[in-house]
Amino acid sequence: MKMKTTTSLIAALAVMGTMAQADTLSDFEAKVAEMWETAVLGNNVEGVLNSGSVELKPGASVGAACLGSQITACVQWWAQLQEIAALTGWTVTEYDGKIDVAIWNEQLTRAAQAGHDGLLTFGAIPSISGQGLGAIEQSGLPLVGMTSDDPEGISSLLSRLDGGIYQDNYEVGYLQGVAAYTLGEGVLHAIGGFDGSEISVARREGFEAFVAECEGAGGDCWSNLRQTDTAQMFQQIGPYCSSLALANPGFNILITQVDDLTALCIDEVKGAGLLSDDVIGIGVDFNSVGVSRISEGENFQASVAAPYFSGAWQGIDELNRLMTGGEPLEGRPWVKGIFYPGNLELLDAESEQPWDVQLFNPQAAYSAAWGVTQ
Repeated sequence: MKMKTTTSLIAALAVMGTMAQADTLSDFEAKVAEMWETAVLGNNVEGVLNSGSVELKPGASVGAACLGSQITACVQWWAQLQEIAALTGWTVTEYDGKIDVAIWNEQLTRAAQAGHDGLLTFGAIPSISGQGLGAIEQSGLPLVGMTSDDPEGISSLLSRLDGGIYQDNYEVGYLQGVAAYTLGEGVLHAIGGFDGSEISVARREGFEAFVAECEGAGGDCWSNLRQTDTAQMFQQIGPYCSSLALANPGFNILITQVDDLTALCIDEVKGAGLLSDDVIGIGVDFNSVGVSRISEGENFQASVAAPYFSGAWQGIDELNRLMTGGEPLEGRPWVKGIFYPGNLELLDAESEQPWDVQLFNPQAAYSAAWGVTQ
């Protein structure tokens, strides 16, 4: 009788454990489904327009420092800032760090001492920007860091508009997990590669956090990722993906830090004869490579995109608050989207406008919010 009781108790506990795990998995899948719906159905891009915008400071002079004009996002950002300047009557002066630490700090220092009313920075990573950020702090100028990691630790003047370079890209990686799990229909067996740069590390950690959460909830998830050398990532990613595909025959997801590398990874694995039709490739940035490959409808199935163009308008809106005595915004309104074959119809394939501008007209929205005539 004692043996039967013990056996029954063990069986009951096993059933309870299975039920608890099922509930955990159910909660996890409900969370994933909600995140997916938010990211792919119109992207809630209107969220980039913050409520409570205030009247613009007349004739403001703004310094806009970017880590390097070699970075596509910097060029896009500066172009939008010049449009904003034309609309508002502000003066926007560009400072180019040329992706050189010494030049970057010199440019930040110049911006701090040039007599501007406020400053915007793109790429002011504290680990390489201490001297320049120190000069800005000493100047007492209002400052919005568009991509600044842990700015409160450097300067109380920095406003974390987009949550910092780490947090922002961590969330991008997590959304890659959401896309992989959803398009993989609840199976996420990922291989791929990320380099060791700060942005890439954050994206990888976000993705791996999703995988760990899935595993913890009892989901069918695992990942095996290799790190490429930053300077050699385009040469290394293909062979790395092929070797991982050979060593992990059960994979169904190919993941990298950006669309271009995901495409290379797919092509290399396909060339090695290791790519089945159900393998899903997922990139980031939704650049021209991602748009083209997703449109083809083959293995490249998704890309996580961030709104660089409308982000410039957000930056000015936030800086204006600080320059006119307002409080920094709470929270992180910068919206990220997931694009896949099922929602490409949201965009005009013939348009040269970026995705966020197609889905949200920042000029019209912020002109109304600021009370200026277009």
